[in-house]
Amino acid sequence: MNLPEALAAIVDVLEKEQPTKPSQIVSIVKKSGVTKEDLLPYADFDHPGKDSYGRKMVYKGDNYEIMVMSWNQGDFSAIHDHGHTMWGAVKIFGQAEHATFRWEDEDISTLARWQVKEGDVLGVGHSLVHQMGNSDQEPFLSLHIYGHVDPQDNITGEARIFDLHNLEIQRVNGGAFFNLKKDQIVKKQEGPKADFATELRFHLESYKRMLKADDAEAEDYYQYVFDPAHINPFITYLQEITDVETDKVNHSIQWKILQRELREAAAVQASHDQSDNTADTFHKYAEVYDRIIGHSCLDSFMERYIDFFVTKYGVDFAQAHTLSIGCGTGLVEERIISKYNLAADQIYGIDISESMIVEAKQRIHADVGDLLTLDPEVRKWDLAYSGLNVYQYLPHERLEEAVRRTADILNDGGYFLGDFITPDHIRWYPNVIYGPEKKVVSIRTPVLIEENGASFQESEIVNINTLEGKMHIHHAGKHKRFLAPVFRIRSYFEKYFQSVDLYDAVDLKPIEENDDSCASTRYIVVARK
Repeated sequence: MNLPEALAAIVDVLEKEQPTKPSQIVSIVKKSGVTKEDLLPYADFDHPGKDSYGRKMVYKGDNYEIMVMSWNQGDFSAIHDHGHTMWGAVKIFGQAEHATFRWEDEDISTLARWQVKEGDVLGVGHSLVHQMGNSDQEPFLSLHIYGHVDPQDNITGEARIFDLHNLEIQRVNGGAFFNLKKDQIVKKQEGPKADFATELRFHLESYKRMLKADDAEAEDYYQYVFDPAHINPFITYLQEITDVETDKVNHSIQWKILQRELREAAAVQASHDQSDNTADTFHKYAEVYDRIIGHSCLDSFMERYIDFFVTKYGVDFAQAHTLSIGCGTGLVEERIISKYNLAADQIYGIDISESMIVEAKQRIHADVGDLLTLDPEVRKWDLAYSGLNVYQYLPHERLEEAVRRTADILNDGGYFLGDFITPDHIRWYPNVIYGPEKKVVSIRTPVLIEENGASFQESEIVNINTLEGKMHIHHAGKHKRFLAPVFRIRSYFEKYFQSVDLYDAVDLKPIEENDDSCASTRYIVVARK
């Protein structure tokens, strides 16, 4: 037996002892001190593209097997169990991704998916159904030991591979690979149906393996994965893990898994379409913004608070020149022009996002622009408007400066009207927003974070859009809003304006001096210079 010392020590222990459960072999592996260098003689990073990973037998005893697996970037096993294995352990020498699954009769779902720390040792039992792979850039090796209480010719023989596309279980005596050929399958049996998140990830990994293998059917499979017909089972799944009245998550684990799989789908689609090559994080978001945010907010509260402002303060838009700060797609401004009979050149919009301005220019006069660079020597305005808490996306340490600059670019007697969110906005914030006819769905995961003593609501957003004949999944990234206390916003405006009033943006009730929040968690500021 010519094995590296640490592997030989493991063999020596297994020949003398008889593990009966995973925890015992995990302990043996940990004590062995086996290193990556011990596995290098058995590396197989040049395995064929059709194989999901490299697989080499290191040593075979009467009732155990020791193998080394080699994982290139993008290599993933199929979902599988380990055949006759009763006990086992896997030691990871890299940044592996690992997922476990619950298989109950006709259903299979993901229990968890996480990044394994380098050097971790995972136990393997007879009932374990799992998947592992390399989602990182660096290739790595892993040590696998599988055993049985009795002698076996093939410890991992007749392992189950779960083919979630064909709804079948494939029994195999070799690797847990995707897209197996007929001669690699011992037998087949009816398999379970997966939930949406689990099935989506299966399709993604199957497609990626087809690409690695230069499979001629890869493109057809890609089109199937992103067929718009999948939006219906997706929405059904969403409604199972959220409260249909509040659209808030009620199954946090399933939500976390879904979010992860959608991000992976977005990355696969972006790579395929090469459409996500812009630094502007609103690139795709702008295309569907009105359907998921603009129309809903305009109709539910923004138009009403603009009407309230006009009536209560006697403002005549038709006699004023208005600057819209952070105009987005120009939807609100277009409504103001139409409703109050403005000439088109009476409203001018600026937004920091070039993609938003592309949309806005179809409606109003608008350009890319930054509030923090506006110069009162160039132009002053009668009104300044800012919708959907734009000021809270600014660098928080420059919020007061933004208020001052707003005052500077207004004529004497001019007004500012804008809305903000309260520090407890997360209690209202939905996890799912549906567009008309549910052809666009926005998935949102908010968290409260602290940075240098300031509080923020950070929301990670994934948008699913079926308007273009396929199911387009776009990861819009994380968007952070400063949760300034209401009194601080009031004090900044009071410092630079003659009069300042605050109202709940929805019910339009006044917000008193000492109020920390309001019913809707949104409020408007009306300030006169």
